[in-house]
Amino acid sequence: MSEDEQRLASMRAQARDLTGQLQRMTGALADLQERIADITVTAVSRDGHVRATVGHDGQPRDLWLDSRIYHSADSAKLARTILDTIAVAAKEARDQVKEVCKPYVGGDDLDQYASGDFAQAMERFRQRLPLREE
Repeated sequence: MSEDEQRLASMRAQARDLTGQLQRMTGALADLQERIADITVTAVSRDGHVRATVGHDGQPRDLWLDSRIYHSADSAKLARTILDTIAVAAKEARDQVKEVCKPYVGGDDLDQYASGDFAQAMERFRQRLPLREE
């Protein structure tokens, strides 16, 4: 086998290895995104009158109000209670997303994943990939 043929065979083997690595990374990313999408958190207000469920992105998915809320005419207090309860659930959801991502994603990117900004996080990841031309 000539030197050129050996070099070509080596390059092909390296390309196969890189393709395999990329496929594993793509599979891991799909699994990661699925695990993140499955995150939901429910929080209950201190008085027990409000229950809010949010998704991984902190957006409300469900809201339950106890009938006892109608015994008070303080709508501003109810609004604060609802917003506070959603905020507690959203923070817990972000923390869960960070925990799921921690093995795969560096510190700064954790906040982007936790906020649901996968595109920005992936772009940062791509920029850090070592690209070599030989």
